[in-house]
Amino acid sequence: MNTLPDSKTNPDADFEPARGYRPGPHRVAILAAVFTWPLLFVGGLVTTYKVGMAVPDWPQTFGANMFLYNFFQAPWGVFGEHTHRLYGAAVGLFTILLMVDFLAFDRRRWMKWLGVLALVAVIGQGVLGGYRVRLNSTMLAAIHGVTAQAFFGFMVALCVLTGRGWFAKARPAADVRKYRSLSASGLFLVYAQVVLGAWLRHYGDFHALVVHSILAFLVFGHLSAVVIRVERHKADVPELLPAARAMGLLLILQIALGIGAWWLLRPYDGVARPVTLLAALVRTGHQANAGLLLASAVVLTLRAFGQLAGTADRPGSAGLGARDLEAVA
Repeated sequence: MNTLPDSKTNPDADFEPARGYRPGPHRVAILAAVFTWPLLFVGGLVTTYKVGMAVPDWPQTFGANMFLYNFFQAPWGVFGEHTHRLYGAAVGLFTILLMVDFLAFDRRRWMKWLGVLALVAVIGQGVLGGYRVRLNSTMLAAIHGVTAQAFFGFMVALCVLTGRGWFAKARPAADVRKYRSLSASGLFLVYAQVVLGAWLRHYGDFHALVVHSILAFLVFGHLSAVVIRVERHKADVPELLPAARAMGLLLILQIALGIGAWWLLRPYDGVARPVTLLAALVRTGHQANAGLLLASAVVLTLRAFGQLAGTADRPGSAGLGARDLEAVA
């Protein structure tokens, strides 16, 4: 007798917990994401100390092979910039490992393509950083910083898409509290703030400071409202609670670091001053924590779209939910 569940007689058969989950790709994705975040901090230090052009050539280092150059006795600027390059190359190796793991072990075709896209993205990021040096372009430096945050967010998204929770296909509830739209708009606001932050850090423009500060109030208000809403209705959306709580803590830390960075940068008179260790840690911490805040917004958004159904795809309707789309893919 066939004892396997029949999706025609049992509508929940296609939603059994963690069906299709493979721990290997998920662990590699987590390792790659965790290894990527410090690169944001190292790159931020390069910007904070304004040593992005300490090594004036690329892909060589003062004409030598980048991987053979002895930088341990080099001045701080050269040491920082060269460390940033080497760490970027290491992230590239981890991304290759991630792609190979996806191609070999993840059964979803679209995830295999995402692995390839990750490799293309990290190569593009390296080339962008290299041409920032070759062209001595502040604009490319700012773009390089912005796309670095996006790459880290992408790596975190891969962790979610390979995680056990993504495969725990409980039948989605209707998104009556608009978590999907709220989380997606919050993600957009956080990334817009990242772009403005890059403008401020690389150009030091007072107008950028004003716009960045105004948007900070909007981001704080919006994300706080999302976190409070999830917390108040945590029994209805337990899948969203960890990401929402992490977002709340990171948001408070980000505001504190932002105020600290503002205080340490005073007065804004255009006069260059030496960067103290405290200022470097606070300013770079503010930039690197923005990556973590962006990551929490990515996780919350993916969780909301993965677990909740919109108006058009509620159970019993003719629409397709996020899980149905995944099954089709």
